[in-house]
Amino acid sequence: MIWILLVAALLGLPAQSVTRQVTRDGALRQLSSARPDIRWDPKSGLIADFDCDGSPDVAFLGRTEGKVFVGLVRAASTKPEILEFAVDPAVQAAICNEPAKLALESLDYDPTEAVGRIDGFVRSRRCKGLVLSGGDCDEIHLFWNHKTHRLGWWRL
Repeated sequence: MIWILLVAALLGLPAQSVTRQVTRDGALRQLSSARPDIRWDPKSGLIADFDCDGSPDVAFLGRTEGKVFVGLVRAASTKPEILEFAVDPAVQAAICNEPAKLALESLDYDPTEAVGRIDGFVRSRRCKGLVLSGGDCDEIHLFWNHKTHRLGWWRL
């Protein structure tokens, strides 16, 4: 990381404009360090450009008792982002049952017919979103929110 900052300084670029290479193993270590209380599933790692900056990012699924987590390690940031969801069919920010599944999703769609306008959602053929599912309830759709610069989500 230090060499990236040195190169950025030599080129006169702000440090945050320089992206780094993120690997599955490195992302898993970063998430485990940030939240050691969560059991991160090493087999769930997904690599794609989630934040639409042209560099691949890595997402993982994690668990604790009664909760699931989506962890995102971006190439453009040294701090991982972790979203928490319950495992409860009566809660909107939740999946219904384990086992939870995390999958890639194309963002080449318009969610307005299903849920109305979503502030910060940008349709894209290049960037990817994520789908969190578990049980028979509606899936949770995760996307990079271009207004808040964080992961956002929607569900029916």
